[in-house]
Amino acid sequence: MNFIVKSIRRFPYLFLTFLFASGIVLEYTFQLDLANQIGLGLSFVVAISTFFLYVKMPTLSLPSKTSFLSILFILLVFFFLGGIFEYACHPISSDELQSCGATELKARVAQIKSVPKQTKGGKISCESEVYLETENRNENDNVSVFALLTFDTCSVSFKKGDIVVISSSLKSTESNESIGFNYDTYLRKKGVEATSFVKDYRILKTLDNLSLETYASGLNLFLQNSVMTDNDVDECNARDLIVAITLGDKTDMDDGLKDAYSKAGTSHLLAVSGLHVGIIILIVEALVGFVIHPQRRRYAFAAVLLAIIWGYAFLTGLTASVVRTAFMYTVYRVAMLLFSKPNPINVVSFTAFVMLVYNPFNVFDLGFQLSFSAVYSILLFGQPLINGFGKFLPEIKLKGRVGMFLSKLRTYVLGSVAITLSAQILTTPIILLTFHTLPILSIVSSLFTIPLVTLLIPLSFIYYGFFVLSTLLPVLTSVASGVLYLTLSVAKSVNAIVRYTADVSFCTVDRLPFYCYDVAVYVAVFLLVAAYHNYRRLPLLWISASVSIAYFIVATVDGMSQKNSRMLAVYNVNGTTAVNRMTNTNTLFGCNDTLKVSKKAGEFWTNGLMPSPSSTEENFFDFEKQRVYVLSDREEMKRDVMTPLDVDVLILTDNVAAKLCDLKNFRFRKLIVDGSNKYYVAKKWREEREKGKVDCHIVRFDGSWIEYSH
Repeated sequence: MNFIVKSIRRFPYLFLTFLFASGIVLEYTFQLDLANQIGLGLSFVVAISTFFLYVKMPTLSLPSKTSFLSILFILLVFFFLGGIFEYACHPISSDELQSCGATELKARVAQIKSVPKQTKGGKISCESEVYLETENRNENDNVSVFALLTFDTCSVSFKKGDIVVISSSLKSTESNESIGFNYDTYLRKKGVEATSFVKDYRILKTLDNLSLETYASGLNLFLQNSVMTDNDVDECNARDLIVAITLGDKTDMDDGLKDAYSKAGTSHLLAVSGLHVGIIILIVEALVGFVIHPQRRRYAFAAVLLAIIWGYAFLTGLTASVVRTAFMYTVYRVAMLLFSKPNPINVVSFTAFVMLVYNPFNVFDLGFQLSFSAVYSILLFGQPLINGFGKFLPEIKLKGRVGMFLSKLRTYVLGSVAITLSAQILTTPIILLTFHTLPILSIVSSLFTIPLVTLLIPLSFIYYGFFVLSTLLPVLTSVASGVLYLTLSVAKSVNAIVRYTADVSFCTVDRLPFYCYDVAVYVAVFLLVAAYHNYRRLPLLWISASVSIAYFIVATVDGMSQKNSRMLAVYNVNGTTAVNRMTNTNTLFGCNDTLKVSKKAGEFWTNGLMPSPSSTEENFFDFEKQRVYVLSDREEMKRDVMTPLDVDVLILTDNVAAKLCDLKNFRFRKLIVDGSNKYYVAKKWREEREKGKVDCHIVRFDGSWIEYSH
């Protein structure tokens, strides 16, 4: 008990942030509004009471227990606070959206909340606050919906903060789909309540002053356009890499090149993140240290550093990942000014806590998860790995420049391997859970690419500087061109290393089954090992070993159960039939685009321990003594038959029928309307179901239909 209390007192913000984030996730999943309020009140009362007993009555037989209870219930206070914060900004349900008339086509007022950006499809997308009139207009109370609007144009004349009138209907992001990646669910976990495709709009009111983000976006675009290249493929790819790692825009990057970075385990190089900001911080600290003494003029040194880092965040268009890292560094610098030796784990945890308070949906953001897990991982495991590797790579003691070079080379190799490996300890389970892919050669490729990227980033900014100066002094144009040539050469080298690594047959392991409980066990075991390294308490190792053994036993049993399970699934892939029978084999029935379904259901097959499916055009098959018929031909409904066909499950695809009377040639127990049917067809079947005429499952509204058998 004392060990737990000491750990909480040493890392208070770590535990507070973890409980706060857990409360957010639980509230989002189960919506326990009243339970959170009651829990908050009770926890607060118990925490204050036990603390009072501990302080005022030290003669109690077990004062340490009252201290432990006080700390425990303070943590519970933050757990319930997380739920309350999430509930306050939880997206409205589809029923609420429909009751406000949002699903109807009409003119509405919207305020643009983000800088409009062009999508790959040539459309313009932006986040907006859309205002809906309530039924009781006398109250003058309008309901607002946070929506993602996509405009049917490649250019718009409005900007962030403007008020526009749109003519469109809103579609809720609430979804019951449980198989594969769902874009609506992804948006909902970012706080987006609805989406809409806008064909007609007009500007109602425009702001005279441009927002900070608009200025940042304009400057970002100006610098992007400054990197001009020939039509050579390698030069274009090098240009796209420079823009991606310095300005945070990879819209124009070739999909094949992105895939190569993914296979090589170097995708983090493409997104402006903590690595890039960390490189810039190291360079800036070294340069500013020559002008301002870090110890004698601490406040001036910190102010200049923060100004430069936030200036870089401005150049990237205030990208979320850069703002996150810049804010983390700001908290760290302020803590260094206020405290002699701030605990870095507490600094990182406090940063995460503030960002979750500002936006609880950050906890679902993959970039947020990877950024903080990587930092925590480096702080926990980085130095122990450096010390461990140092024993296997003894220092060569030579005098002179050769000895100095070998010493620096040893330090670099140790640091690069240890930091790269340590960062992957806690990020690997997140990557496996999300992508089910493990890059084997990421450490090897990082040893070569990270030094080049460390050179590429300052070269790029030197070029940007000369380019801006050349607009004022044309004599510097040739200098800017020379720097650009050198920068492109380094970028080509990075791309070449990545492509070479990606071409190795064993560079990645794909389709690894991984579940949420796998993540929990994985993280718990490594944290127990880290705790043992810090506290040297043998029970921690015993607990870690026990958890690992229990996990492998449960995983083995679960794997055997999964392997023997049989299921029939019909799920939502818009425009494509997805009827999937998984028994001894994996089969798609009536599917005309297997690749499209594979992108949707790859994770589902992986976690079900199933191979890639075969496809068949059969429309009649058996599943566990049930007769299943896939109806996709209108001609089959028009035939005159003496006796209707008896089936257990009838699956409708391709808009073949919208009324019960259309199915006179079939007798069925269960009707499934799959995801290839259009919205109006699904809506009519929902009306039939509401009238009690048919037992019907509509995939578009009800999510996947799955029937298991063991």
